[in-house]
Amino acid sequence: MTSILLAALAATTPIQSGVPDNCSLTVAFGSYAMGIDQPTLARTERLLRRDAGVRRTTSHRWGREGEVTLCVITKRASDARRLFQRIKTTLPRNPRGPVTLETKSGLKFTMSNPPR
Repeated sequence: MTSILLAALAATTPIQSGVPDNCSLTVAFGSYAMGIDQPTLARTERLLRRDAGVRRTTSHRWGREGEVTLCVITKRASDARRLFQRIKTTLPRNPRGPVTLETKSGLKFTMSNPPR
């Protein structure tokens, strides 16, 4: 039981290895040992591709179950804050794994629902 709880806790803390320091916004998709929330990742990537405030997005894989962090470079800091709020509202109430949003300016939000 303890190892399950430790694994769930570790899954909620994205490992930022290989993610550039200049990301205006990061969106990290974690896993509870059953893969990431692929539909939410696809929806987020689609939203970012279509947004005029996004200069560039890169994807950085860091886990064995599809865990990934998106690094978003925006045209202005206000675009990062706007996207933070927009993505936050699109997250499902019970994602398959934790999803963490963080801006360079310090906004941070995690949507998480660990399995019981």
